Amino acid sequence: MAAVLALAACGSGSASESRYEGLAVPASQLRQVPDMAFADTDGNEMHLAADTQGQVRLVYQMFTNCPDVCGVQLAQLASVLNRPGAPTNVAVLAVTVDPDRDSPDVLRAYLDQFSDDFVGLIPHSEQQLTDLQNELGALASIKIFDTTTTGAHGMTGMDHDDMSAMDHSDVDYDIAHDARVFAYAPNGYGYAQYPHPTRQTQFDHDLPILAGIEPNAPAEAGL
Repeated sequence: MAAVLALAACGSGSASESRYEGLAVPASQLRQVPDMAFADTDGNEMHLAADTQGQVRLVYQMFTNCPDVCGVQLAQLASVLNRPGAPTNVAVLAVTVDPDRDSPDVLRAYLDQFSDDFVGLIPHSEQQLTDLQNELGALASIKIFDTTTTGAHGMTGMDHDDMSAMDHSDVDYDIAHDARVFAYAPNGYGYAQYPHPTRQTQFDHDLPILAGIEPNAPAEAGL
């Protein structure tokens, strides 16, 4: 099973005090959608904020070698957005935490198993991925190597600096990552988050609320 960094609910308010069934972000912790650009699977630059104006942005960190959680959550999002009456102004922005192995073609083929509308994004560097996680308020993703491996690409006896400097594309490893879906309304503010597991009914309830917030609405409009 892939390692998932689980988090407790945001804020101190009870679910009955929130209009959202996901994890509501308190006013004091509101963040705007990161003003960052990544490479998409067509080789173009995709700006998270500027290129998704007027939409609900569901930002999800994932990787194609994830054995379970990533596929489950992407399948759930596809199912939610395909339901009759689902809002149409929703963009799923899937950012790989494994740019060493997730080439544009690999990422596109993986996402197409769930929806060809999902936008696949690839960080330009490990630092940019770290910057994104800081902007999201997400826990850092961590590569987990099997240090008992031996052979041509054996890791035994290598220290952390050795592993950081090497080409990881042909080395077997897992990635622990923050498995929340970060939801930003059309006005750019992130009002709710959805960890694994989240019930489909929670998305069904919350997405129309988020989608109905006007692009020019103040932050208070989504609280």
